[in-house]
Amino acid sequence: MKENLINKTNYKSFVKDNSVVIFGHILIYLKGIILMPIIIKTVGVAVYSGFVLLTSFLGIAFGLSSLGTGFRARRFLPSAENMMARRDLFYPPLFFQLLTIVFFSILLLVLDKPIKTHFFKNEISYSPLIIPTYLIFYFLYSQGSDYFRYTSRVHYMILAGVAFPYLHIAIILIVYYLYRFISINMLVISMSLSALLIAIPCFWIIFKEIGIHFKFYKIKGLIDDIKLGFPLIINFIFDFILEGSDRYFIAYYLTVTDVGFYSTGYALGSLIVFIPKAMSTALPQLMSKAVDRQNEHEAQRMLNYAIKIFLLLAIPFIFGSIALGKPILSLIANSEVAENAHWVTPIVALGTIFYGLNIILSNILYVRLKTKAILNMNLLAAVFSLLANAILFYFFKNIIVAATTTFVSYFIAFLYIKYTIGKESWKIEYNFDVILKTIVASLLMGGSLIWFMSVIKGNISIAMLAGLSVIGIIIYIVGLFALKTLTQKELQFIKTILTSSFN
Repeated sequence: MKENLINKTNYKSFVKDNSVVIFGHILIYLKGIILMPIIIKTVGVAVYSGFVLLTSFLGIAFGLSSLGTGFRARRFLPSAENMMARRDLFYPPLFFQLLTIVFFSILLLVLDKPIKTHFFKNEISYSPLIIPTYLIFYFLYSQGSDYFRYTSRVHYMILAGVAFPYLHIAIILIVYYLYRFISINMLVISMSLSALLIAIPCFWIIFKEIGIHFKFYKIKGLIDDIKLGFPLIINFIFDFILEGSDRYFIAYYLTVTDVGFYSTGYALGSLIVFIPKAMSTALPQLMSKAVDRQNEHEAQRMLNYAIKIFLLLAIPFIFGSIALGKPILSLIANSEVAENAHWVTPIVALGTIFYGLNIILSNILYVRLKTKAILNMNLLAAVFSLLANAILFYFFKNIIVAATTTFVSYFIAFLYIKYTIGKESWKIEYNFDVILKTIVASLLMGGSLIWFMSVIKGNISIAMLAGLSVIGIIIYIVGLFALKTLTQKELQFIKTILTSSFN
């Protein structure tokens, strides 16, 4: 009876947490789609490209700054039973990363000229002072948001996560309305200010809960935490190589404007990755709790449902991006971007399926504390990506090269993690019959949308696109039910969980 109660609680948490997180991540990812046309249509692709390159660079600097500390806090905060335990886990990595952030900020200020020359080819202009401003303010935001994430307060976490990008957009619009001016400096400063405005109430709640406590690592504790977490930092570098290095290859072999073309197509094609990323903000905590209670079967079941949900949504997204990608790019950017990037979108979308599966499957290794396997997965894919981009761009000066290497790199990473997890005791269900039925329903949807597009004459408006999207979704859902993709047991399970979740 007790086990059934725990199971029901786990599933209610799984549905509630993931529903909230996924909805929040939809709003967060829409920020990029909203901000993109604001910048491109106002000041052009070049400023947008420079902003993308600079924020990518700042992102990797921030990611490196922790040196791997904080892993134990993230792993064990979900099971911390009192405020003292939370305090002892939270504060040591916070103070350590604060020191490293200050060090990184000074280092980047000193290296400002070489960075502009070698990373950005002196094609973008910005003040070096925005770098420490961004790093410090974003550090505060990240620490505050992570505290709520790993103490399973997903509502607070999502509120912070959604408020951050939309405050950024609001500040940009206000400044532009008052001064008719957008620059890279203004874009980064407004992002920094948004991070600070969110961090203040987060830390007010944190201080109220666990107090202000100046607790630092002991040397042994610091070394142990770095040993566990440093593979994830190296993994972060390789993840950056997979997600962001292609933009630097494009900037080197082509132009900064081409970076804007590619980034726009990539942003649309990778949109569906918000689902596994959203799930992975709630799933590790739920899996950790299940494993810590010696209930590994429940953790496996939640993971398998996460895989199935993702595939049911990601596969039709590929076919939809083939049919509607070009008109959507024309609306959110311009016809020049659409003409240059419309094939980038479906190729990246295909790669995103494997990227999303990698994210979901990595939760197994995270819960088992096998961070080196995650590192090896991304190391393999990153090395391939670097070599493939370096060789292929030398011969083929086209942004499609970057999209193709992205797809193949994620596929290689998937093969590795599938093999690695195959040696574990976890039973992973990919449901290949469901995948086949999903592809058939998606083909029906995509073919119908292409036919509708051929009938429509002239430019496609936002209303037309919205209508076509709704029609496509209806056709896809009808196809799923006609093919009996979901079993009666699964439909009853979903109905039961949804009913109990809202009681």
